[in-house]
Amino acid sequence: MSRKTLTIIIAVFGAILGVFATTFGLAIDQTAVLAGVTALAVYIFGEAKADLKRIGTQAGKFKDPKFLISIISAIIAALAGAGLTLPISPEVIIAGLTAIVGILFKVKKPT
Repeated sequence: MSRKTLTIIIAVFGAILGVFATTFGLAIDQTAVLAGVTALAVYIFGEAKADLKRIGTQAGKFKDPKFLISIISAIIAALAGAGLTLPISPEVIIAGLTAIVGILFKVKKPT
């Protein structure tokens, strides 16, 4: 299990516990919550700083067609979720773009 997965599991558990705390009759210690959030924030910002240093070596990956098509698919899904009507069903567009990404992954680059 990766660190990010573990952090997400803990965050979701904490959010659920926070929402249903009064239902279960739990008292939330605000100091403990603040300490936990602070610890996670320090970790997240530390990882973000390290990730920013690694972006320089991966700058070319932002121009990769597979990445760009995936971003376009995500934007179309978000716009469709927001109520934007398109002439073609968003599911059909995203399915087509996903198929293109799959084909691009199978295509071997000449070395």
